[in-house]
Amino acid sequence: MAKKYAKTKPAKKKTPERGSNHSRTPRKEAYDDRRLGRVVERLREQAARIAALAKQMQDAAVHQVDVDGHAMLLRGLDQIDNFADNASRAIREAARANRAI
Repeated sequence: MAKKYAKTKPAKKKTPERGSNHSRTPRKEAYDDRRLGRVVERLREQAARIAALAKQMQDAAVHQVDVDGHAMLLRGLDQIDNFADNASRAIREAARANRAI
């Protein structure tokens, strides 16, 4: 009779301790006006690149192209909206806390 081997469970991943150097981005991070300004500048650069692509299509009389990554673009835009909403809420709460002091 053949031996039956017990199935082994995969090892559980240890959750990183707070402050550990792990590759996962923290859920919350502190932002000041300068850091938000850098984000805005990056968004402006990206918007300019996309606007240049639209102009390039017009100049080349290309009416339509199929682009890989379309779903990623839509998810990214949704994430930017979510970030802006969360930042707005955090600013309101911080302002309210400052007034209460």
